[in-house]
Amino acid sequence: MSDRRLRVPARVVRELREALLRDDEQERFAFVDAGTGPASGHGEPDAPADAGGSADAPDLLAGEVVPVPDERLARQSKTACRPEPAVERDHVGDCYDRQLAPMLVHSHPFSDDPRFSSIDVEAMGRFREWLTGLFPDRPFGFAVVGQSGIEAVANAGERFAALPVEVVGEWKLDDPVPGAVDRFAPTDGGERDGATADGAATASNGDAPTADTDTPGGDDGIGERFDRNVRALGTDGQRRLRDATVGVVGVGGIGSQVAEQFARLGVGELVLVDPDTVEPSNLPRLVGAYDHHVGKPKVEAVREHAWRSSPGDIDVTAIAEPVEAVPERLADCDLVVGCVDRVTARSFCNEWAVKHLTYYVDAGVRIDTTDEQVVGMTGYVHLVAPGSTACFDCLGRHDQEAARIERLSPDEREAELERGYIDTEQVSPEPAVIHLNGLCASKTVSVATDVVTGVKTPPDFIRYEDTAHEMTALTTEPSRECPTCGDGGVLGVGQRSFGDAQFTPEDGPETATSD
Repeated sequence: MSDRRLRVPARVVRELREALLRDDEQERFAFVDAGTGPASGHGEPDAPADAGGSADAPDLLAGEVVPVPDERLARQSKTACRPEPAVERDHVGDCYDRQLAPMLVHSHPFSDDPRFSSIDVEAMGRFREWLTGLFPDRPFGFAVVGQSGIEAVANAGERFAALPVEVVGEWKLDDPVPGAVDRFAPTDGGERDGATADGAATASNGDAPTADTDTPGGDDGIGERFDRNVRALGTDGQRRLRDATVGVVGVGGIGSQVAEQFARLGVGELVLVDPDTVEPSNLPRLVGAYDHHVGKPKVEAVREHAWRSSPGDIDVTAIAEPVEAVPERLADCDLVVGCVDRVTARSFCNEWAVKHLTYYVDAGVRIDTTDEQVVGMTGYVHLVAPGSTACFDCLGRHDQEAARIERLSPDEREAELERGYIDTEQVSPEPAVIHLNGLCASKTVSVATDVVTGVKTPPDFIRYEDTAHEMTALTTEPSRECPTCGDGGVLGVGQRSFGDAQFTPEDGPETATSD
């Protein structure tokens, strides 16, 4: 894991710049309500064990921006700003009541790449002493915003620790944040420890193949095997793939091919999640599954195939459970891919990604038929960069009726069928063919590879019409009215895990100022 960091969606960066940087060059102030989430995953094994550098220190996830109006500032000039104490007390209290962490943000409009001043540091120290005396275990932080840069720190016991800034969907910014960190940046480490699997969900990893002894390349795990990849993606791109952890939720017709392609690309770790077992009707489309897999978990068949499609040191974790039952297994993933046929599972992945500011790629196909004649074959790939692109609910893709039917018990479903409340087509297996699945899987891996390697800007949404052989890339924007990632939604709220104590002090410290 890397040092604790502040994850900021591109939308939040734009909102801070718009609220705090004006032509009059007066300093301004805003709160950012931040959730806490899993620590981001590439880093130093010997990081100090404190809140700022511990491997398990949670990231802060920037969600809602709350600007303080100029008339509620006790002091404002071109070199200083200070909100009224009551404003600060009320907002910090509300933030903790909602189990969020307050970030106190002011601007240095005179600076491109700002740094905290000595006055800032002194005022921040007074604030820390006051607040930690009341709530010693509550997270909080400070940030200063300039014309392009952002500097941030978080409380770390007796001191403040630097909080590197990661911009989620940074390609959406006209003016990137200099010095922003990248969760996919390659490490200097060598080979991984070796293939692993969740023994409770699958067979032991004793039948995994050994490492490819023909693969040269020293400690970086690239070598001759990935020579053609490197020629297309560069050495840095290949190392980013090697260091990435990708979750694949749903390993059926699309997901099994996605997993294989990631393995062959050299992704270092795969987390496979699917509760289903292999059925005879899956065999024409489930890559890596054969007759002897019928009745066994799909993740077992795909895990074995991924091992045989990749270097022997790939990590493959296989989880034969619904994703809703194991959300913690997504926490280690840098990027999650959903290849599910249930609306509820797809909606869950979307919401989890929005809450934790994690990239999510959703893939699916649809075949429409009339009297056993195909009238339409469609595939789509949807990239959710929370707070930067539209999410699942922004585009109205949540089918409430389908989700309701999925939640019915078998007896309830049968009763509704008999009464005519639902028809047979709503609960019958969907048509599927491997070539449409394969095209969708390849585009899914292409989009994910763009995100991981940074070789080119990923599209927000791809729609493919097979009957016309037309592929269209669309641009999306998150909706402020979206119930999931919009105002009042769950963007960046994380795991909300640090309690619900009420915050009711009568007096606060002198509020932070800046010069």
